[in-house]
Amino acid sequence: MKRLKEASTWAGLAAILQGLKAVLPQHAVVLDGLTVVAGLVAGVVPEKGAPAPAEGVK
Repeated sequence: MKRLKEASTWAGLAAILQGLKAVLPQHAVVLDGLTVVAGLVAGVVPEKGAPAPAEGVK
């Protein structure tokens, strides 16, 4: 569940949804709508990634 708080998860979901359009062309409009939502979430949620090193540590 922690992955849902990272932008890359939502961007990946958007990419998968666009790929599904090739398999399910009859649902292209719905998939586009879901892609927009996932893309917006990816743009709003910050990417956490690896923790920053402590100050003074190289």
